[in-house]
Amino acid sequence: MKIFLTMKRSRASTPNAAAMGPSILSIPHFILMEILSKLPMTTICNCRCVCSYFRNLISDPQFAQLHLSRSQPTLLLRSYYMRESSLCLVESIDPCVVDSGINGDIRVPDKALLKFKPNCDLPIKGLEVLSSCNGIICLYKPRSYDPYVICNPVVDEYVIVPQVEKGSICGSGFGFCSGTNRYKVLRFLSLSVGFGSSGLIKLEAEINTVGTNLWRRVGDAPLYLHLYSGGCFLNGALHWIVHDTENCYESMCCFNFGKERFQPFPGPSQFRGLPGQLRVEMMKMVVLKDGLSVSHRPANDMLEIWVMKDYAVQDSWTKDFVIEIPFLDLYPGLLYQPLMVLNNGEIFMVFASVLFSCNMRDGSIRKVRVSRISSVIIGATTYIPSFISLKNAGTGRYP
Repeated sequence: MKIFLTMKRSRASTPNAAAMGPSILSIPHFILMEILSKLPMTTICNCRCVCSYFRNLISDPQFAQLHLSRSQPTLLLRSYYMRESSLCLVESIDPCVVDSGINGDIRVPDKALLKFKPNCDLPIKGLEVLSSCNGIICLYKPRSYDPYVICNPVVDEYVIVPQVEKGSICGSGFGFCSGTNRYKVLRFLSLSVGFGSSGLIKLEAEINTVGTNLWRRVGDAPLYLHLYSGGCFLNGALHWIVHDTENCYESMCCFNFGKERFQPFPGPSQFRGLPGQLRVEMMKMVVLKDGLSVSHRPANDMLEIWVMKDYAVQDSWTKDFVIEIPFLDLYPGLLYQPLMVLNNGEIFMVFASVLFSCNMRDGSIRKVRVSRISSVIIGATTYIPSFISLKNAGTGRYP
């Protein structure tokens, strides 16, 4: 297995008492960690370049754990520049820092952005984001699913997961097992059982623990998983919508990364009375307000968002948002994908590569303009930044 790791180098040397001053050097390192962990991401990244003392402090796994416990969800954007077709830029947006822009739109200022331009030769051309957890992102190549690239753009490190050909890969997922502190990639193989036209199709699941060269079989998945979503990771498990032969909602299931098995998961009981009406291509499962959520379109110009308040408790599903979206019926193949709920109650969504915000007080929908992105946004997802290193991939020594 090839592992590619790079660290951004500091131009400054280790500070001495005269350079840093006795007040800095006399502060215990755990107090400095506390202080640094509460700073904005851009400030922490700048501190890494000040001197080797700060760089080593921020690179400490104890700091990564502390910062992750306080890190808030942001938006991870991928954009495409015409002049640099091979470059995908990842932007981290602080959703709490927004300004009123012209024409009623929302403008995200420069100070809320952190642009990642890896120093390493990260092979991101043609890759898309599968999912992320703990600040670790899984990238994959559509259709072929080769390669998988596990990376942390904050610390500028990545690992390539080896792909072993076996059947037709039709879906993947990415998650984390807190019991073993290991990151894992899940893939689904579409296999035929039997011969001729009477042969059946089954969905075989295999898993790779990041840092190993082994793909292990972990049983069969429900045949009609909504695989295009990549699953929704929460509480150590990936969650999917299960559809029927007509591509309509039927149930939900999850894959537990600790037990490494599939199991049924309770969906909204209200959906049971709508057989044949909930098309899975018009549904999206994401994490909103720290809870599992499902959005769907009951009508051409309406969007409903259901949120599970208590994990795995079926009766806790509530319809939190009903949004009227004009002209939605003009785009039958597209949907508004909820991304996050801001502190002021507004909802960030993405639609046709454009960011929008919906004000639930007055129902207004405004476009979100990102100051430093003058290119086309080709992907948006929720992302929790962290300083977790991939150096210990394969050992389980993660914060």
